[in-house]
Amino acid sequence: MIDLQKVSKQLKDECLYNTIYYEIQEELGQNIKDPSYEQIENLLENNKKYIQDYKDVNRYSELSSIQALELNINEEDDKTCQEVKSEINEKVEKLKALENFSVDSTYSAYEIWIGSAGVMVIFMTHNIIALFSELYNTHGTYVYLSFSIILGLTFWGYIKIKKNHEKQHNLYNILYEKTQNIIETAFSNKYITKVELYGNN
Repeated sequence: MIDLQKVSKQLKDECLYNTIYYEIQEELGQNIKDPSYEQIENLLENNKKYIQDYKDVNRYSELSSIQALELNINEEDDKTCQEVKSEINEKVEKLKALENFSVDSTYSAYEIWIGSAGVMVIFMTHNIIALFSELYNTHGTYVYLSFSIILGLTFWGYIKIKKNHEKQHNLYNILYEKTQNIIETAFSNKYITKVELYGNN
């Protein structure tokens, strides 16, 4: 759901993407210090790395990389066209809701924040027990056993969240491909135009 023409303009004109733009300038060579939108767009078509970099920058900045707009369903559209537009709108909304899962869990920080939460719980429990009770002296084994249980629950939570992420990631990929196919068919059947889907650049 990305319009390369729109992306090329953002890469060149918006400072958020300066790092990617500098890399593009280097790849195009010293003869082209100020590449045109068309030259950037051609490079994007041939090198998917820059599209992924663009998506990564958006993700870190909490911006959506799904550029498809909500399609207007007009009364003069025939029934099939209305159904196609409605389906595209529905799928694009679902994709936006799942966009946090567009990359697999390898690139997530689950280990850090779930592990940190587990350590913090143990730390707080330790302080409460040490400051307000004699449990370390009277029931030390049970105290350490409780810490082990907390660690076990932390690890279990990490596994569950990671599995859920992978499940949502797979759903996102399947939905993205289906939506892309529907959009391509809609273009070929002239149910929608590029301007309708992506707006004026």
